[in-house]
Amino acid sequence: MTYLQFKTTPKAVTEGTDIGSGQVELRHVHPAFFLEMQLIKLHTHEGSDSRKLDAEATPHVIRGFTVNERVEYGTATWTGSASAAGSIELTFGTAFNSAPTVFVTIQSGNSNYTIGVGTPTVTGVMIYWEDITTDTHTSLDIGWIAIGR
Repeated sequence: MTYLQFKTTPKAVTEGTDIGSGQVELRHVHPAFFLEMQLIKLHTHEGSDSRKLDAEATPHVIRGFTVNERVEYGTATWTGSASAAGSIELTFGTAFNSAPTVFVTIQSGNSNYTIGVGTPTVTGVMIYWEDITTDTHTSLDIGWIAIGR
């Protein structure tokens, strides 16, 4: 009885054209793994320094990737003489690097209100409110959240 002799040789790089019909195709690859493979291509080098992938290039795709977003929130209280409208100048606890997105909502009172914000800056925002039933108030609590960098 004769035994066959096997020898080990390095395997050549497999390219897309090497995959035959009925074999593994990209559609067979798990979507998360496929995205990771695509993201490897997005990581480029310029000279000797590597460019960091930012959140815009990879939004919530890579596990463990931390977005440089920061959140501040709280309650701002407007007080004044009886009024159906008013505003509060809100100053953030810590300045943002760029103007954040600010969301506001009424937390007290039992009337119909409209509420909004002016153009946010890195240090704060003006909050405006109005009672559309023209009821007057001397105090109003407004919840706010600022999300930015």
